[in-house]
Order: sequence, then C-alpha cells, then structure tokens
Amino acid sequence: MTDKSAAACVLGCIAVLLLPLALGNFAVTLATEILIMGVFVLGVNLLLGYTGLVPLGNAMFLGAGAYGIAVFGKLLGWPLWIAVPATLVLTAAISLVIGAICTRTRDVEFLLITLAFCQLFYGVAIKVKATGGSDGMAGISRPDLAFAGINMDEVITFYVYTCIVSVAMTAALWRIVHSPFGSVLAGIRENERRLIAMSYEVASYKIAAFVVSAVFAAVAGILTAQYTYFVNPEAMTWQVGGEAVLIAIIGGRRYLLGPIVGSAVFILVKHGLSVLTADYLIYFGLFFMLCVIFFKDGIVGQLDRWFRAWGDRASAAGADPNTASRTARPASDAQELRRVSEAVS
Repeated sequence: MTDKSAAACVLGCIAVLLLPLALGNFAVTLATEILIMGVFVLGVNLLLGYTGLVPLGNAMFLGAGAYGIAVFGKLLGWPLWIAVPATLVLTAAISLVIGAICTRTRDVEFLLITLAFCQLFYGVAIKVKATGGSDGMAGISRPDLAFAGINMDEVITFYVYTCIVSVAMTAALWRIVHSPFGSVLAGIRENERRLIAMSYEVASYKIAAFVVSAVFAAVAGILTAQYTYFVNPEAMTWQVGGEAVLIAIIGGRRYLLGPIVGSAVFILVKHGLSVLTADYLIYFGLFFMLCVIFFKDGIVGQLDRWFRAWGDRASAAGADPNTASRTARPASDAQELRRVSEAVS
C-alpha cells in the first residue's frame, strides 16, 4: 500500500466514524454496537483468518470479560482502573489453560472442543446465584469521568469512548499481524508441517494466538456490559460465537478491516430487515448465503479485487499487452506460501 492510499484509507475511516454523529442518537447507537461487535470479531479473525483455526466458542471469553467487570466492579467494589486489568489478566490466564488443550486438535475437532468449553461456561453462568444465574446482573458502571465534566451516560460520549477503544484494538491487531509473530501465524495457516520441519514451536504460537483472541473478546465483553449496564449468560452462547465466525467470513477473513465491515453489514441488514418484516430471519439467512456464494473472499476482499483490477487497467493503459496480463494475474497459492516462508525464515 502506497503512502497516498494509506492516507486515503485513514481519512476514509475517520469520516465513517464521524458520520453517525451527524445522523442522530439512533445512528450513534447502531454504530456503537457495530464497533463493539467489530472488536470481538477482530479477535475471532486472528484465529480464523490468520492462523487457520475455526473457533466456535470464543463467546465464552466475551462472557468472561462481561462477568469479570461485573464481579470485580459491582460485587467486589473495585475501581474500574483495577477491575479492567484484573478482568483481562484473568481471561488471559483462563484462555492459556483452555488454549493449551484446544490447540492440540485441528479442523473440526478444534471447532467442537471450543464449542464444548463455551457450553461449559454457559452452564456455569446459569448456575451461579451470586451473579444472578440466568437472570444476570444489572447496574454495571461505565467509566466515571465526572471530574473532567464528561458524562459517560450520554450516547455520543460513550460512542467516542468506544471509538477510541476500537481504534486502539484495531491498531494493536495490525501490529500483531505485521510482526514476525503474525508471519508465523500465516505460515501455520498455509503449511503447518513445513514450519514444524523448520523447528518452529507451532504449538506455542497457536496458544499465544488463542490468548490474544481471548483478550480481544474480553475487551468486547467489557464494552458490552458497560454499554447495556447489564450482563447475562446469553452473552456466551455458541450462537454468538457462530455469528462472529460468519461475520468474519462475510467481511473478509484475510483482511484487517474485514471484521469491522462484516459487523456493520450484519447489524445494519439485520436491523433493516427486522423493520420490514417479522420473518426477517428467513431473509437474513438468504442474504448471507448469497454473500458467501458471490463474495468468496468477503466483502472487503471483493472490493480489493475490484480496486486492484481497476488499478491494473489504469496502469496497463498504453503498456505492452503481455506485460499487462502478467501484472493483472493474481499470485498463486505457491507464491503466497513462498512469501510467507521467506517472512518467517
């Protein structure tokens, strides 16, 4: 990506983030939900899109973040600046143990064992009476910035807070996937056996990716609890984890902004259809079936392909036809694997 295109991308993202502020409180509310879901799916996509693992149970860490902030902040009365780090550290510790178990499996087995752990967490949350059981807990507090004259209960103020967190988490993921660690994860996705032959501790990298993904989910859980002032076991059902996987695929699982775009499409289409008909789930399912069929690399992937094709045609104008055709031809899987191998070497 050139400096000009990177600057255009940044300016475009800023414009999109500012757009809801001009459309009223309802648009700001939807935008807040999109960003929170986006943070959650960013973590899911680290496993799905960059490591090649399909996690169906990441909602357990979404619930862990929500319940952690509720227990530490409401039940124990800890201040937020202690409760949030404590929640993230506890989630990371739990995910380290679970990840060490789950990453010993692959493919369908990995999907099923994460689902089993998710249902285990869900069952525990329903049975624990201290946290309200199936009724959940209300009265989750938001950051108190009254000393600065900021009211976090206002819709726009909380949206700005969510934007800051979301941008920070997206930047963190960008740094991760563009680091040597991220290159190894891509290598695992492309050819795990080759990395093992190159003496990489593949199991450790998988566990680390699992823990990072869990922390992202916990951050989204904290934001969810603060946004709704409420938490209940429904936050960690397998359906929530399944929706996150679907969103990552629809948005573009090999693109950094794919989860954010997928979250926007998911929430906006779901809301729009629910306004039009009571049977919106039927049409909702059909819509996403069509997306999977026609956008094989996700929405962002399709847009990227269109822009690249347009750029190739523009640059090839007046050039030698044979050179232009070679330029327009996408890289093969072998070339991609060779690039990843060189990055991890």
